[in-house]
Amino acid sequence: MMNHTAKGTVEFENVSKRYRLGTLGTLRGTVSALLSRGNDELDNWRRVLWALREVTFRVAPGESLGLIGPNGAGKTTTLKLLSSITRPTAGRIAVQGRVASLIELGAGFHPELTGHDNIYLNGAILGLKRREIKRKLDDIVEFSGLERFIDTPVKRYSSGMYVRLGFAVAAHVEADVLLVDEVLAVGDAEFRRKCTARMEELRQSGTTLIFVSHNMYQVRRLCQRALLLVKGEPLFLGDTGDAISTYEKIAHSAIAEDEDLGPLKMGDVPDTVHISDVALLDRAGRPVTQLRYDQDLTVRIAYRTFQPVVNPIVKVGLIRPDGTACAMTASAYQPDLEWTLARRGTIEAQFVPVQLVSGRYRVEVRIVDSTDSMLLTSAHSGWFYVDDPAFGHEVERGVFVPRLRWSHEPGVAEPDTLCDGEI
Repeated sequence: MMNHTAKGTVEFENVSKRYRLGTLGTLRGTVSALLSRGNDELDNWRRVLWALREVTFRVAPGESLGLIGPNGAGKTTTLKLLSSITRPTAGRIAVQGRVASLIELGAGFHPELTGHDNIYLNGAILGLKRREIKRKLDDIVEFSGLERFIDTPVKRYSSGMYVRLGFAVAAHVEADVLLVDEVLAVGDAEFRRKCTARMEELRQSGTTLIFVSHNMYQVRRLCQRALLLVKGEPLFLGDTGDAISTYEKIAHSAIAEDEDLGPLKMGDVPDTVHISDVALLDRAGRPVTQLRYDQDLTVRIAYRTFQPVVNPIVKVGLIRPDGTACAMTASAYQPDLEWTLARRGTIEAQFVPVQLVSGRYRVEVRIVDSTDSMLLTSAHSGWFYVDDPAFGHEVERGVFVPRLRWSHEPGVAEPDTLCDGEI
């Protein structure tokens, strides 16, 4: 047991949460269960759902942790336990300091009260004193962008307006721990970017952030570490990039088993589109693992979708083993391109020529929505090698070989104008 831990510390030790399904817990359900004891063992097994099983993690003050996994993995249950909305069946939870949470849409709002009054109500629920709320009121309203509707009862608000007001209050609580669930997916792209920037600001100022999202781009941007949950059990805890890669492998293996594009075996995953292959081809369309800097490279992306994706943005990067992005491009640079990805197909991007200096590289592909705010899926190719015979493997070689035209125009020799005896 740890005592006197710093504010902002979050501890989860062997936490499990069990729910009973159906009508157990009601008078009718209890009487029915007592009258059908013949199948007690099987019936009880069917009625029990373990939302979490033996989950352990610790978040230090000012650290950010992402919770990822398919629907039903236990991510929201984890946040509800941290915010004391529900209690664990087993294990220990400790959260030090003031907690602000944005978990359920409109939680803490009274529908008959105006947005203005609900700021005071929600702020009080989150632990703010009235004078603190009054001091922050103008900033909260301005952040929400709801100045015109702040004196309107929130029962008339759209879901997006609920999120705006809820996040604006939570983001100005000056909490030690901020819990944010997938509710930000309801807001528009501009507001999501605004929220992301605010969470980065809070994290840098020392607020501990625990963030649940299916948007892997946001998780990668905001979180230093990530916990992957599947069916209530922890599968990976560590570096965010490694956690996302592990999740994608699991999700994609489940997709690979589903040849008729029916429901996924693991439940819903964040990918509405899946990249099944990233192939590297030469000018003749043959697979290539080695080429010269002045040769063409075609990146062929094979995909399959589970619903039509209209005008996505496809991003392609050429990456060195040390993580350096040597080149990045996107389909958005071709403004006349309009397409819809549906069922199966291929996308090609051609580098004419590749123009990389000698070294080892791979291609990373990301597909985002048309607003460039939500990552739909990502994948990468195998490694390939580029040969630059002019410079070999010099250390100071840059990252690409520019296409230049060299010219030389020799000057006319000037006549010797010095006279004999002149110095």
